[in-house]
Order: sequence, then structure tokens, then C-alpha cells
Amino acid sequence: MNDHSLFVNSSEGSFATLLVYMDDKILVGNDKEEIDRVKQALNKTFKFNDLGDVRYFLGLEVARSKQVIMMNQRKHALELLRNARL
Repeated sequence: MNDHSLFVNSSEGSFATLLVYMDDKILVGNDKEEIDRVKQALNKTFKFNDLGDVRYFLGLEVARSKQVIMMNQRKHALELLRNARL
């Protein structure tokens, strides 16, 4: 199966994954140096703004601690309730 919006780069136990959806992009990985290398390579060709740690992506709220990463759609659910006047 191919996904034309998901790109994975891995080498020697390090990986970086780039997900692109329209004009939204998220870059994640397990090695800061690998992520920085991918960002530098992308910046040679594309405008790539680093907005820091992800807080929202495609309607998902992302919160994390040292032990866990949590994702929810609280904002979306609240908007649905507001639009339904509940």
C-alpha cells in the first residue's frame, strides 16, 4: 500500500516521519539530530516553518508528558455541541 502524503526516513535505529495534508505538515521521529537533518534538507527546497511541539494537527489536540502522548478531539466536540446549541 502506498500513501503519497506519508514519508519515512530511517537509518541505524533513527527515524523521521513526515506527514503532509494540504498545507499542514508534521515531522516526528525518535532522534532530534535526524529530525534536524530532515528539516535542513526540506528547507533547501520548500518553505518549512518550525512551529515547535505540536499542539493541534488536523483537528486533533495533542498533549504529552514524559510517559505518554494523548490525542483528543475535545475542541471539535465542543464546536459540535455549540453548533447544535446544546
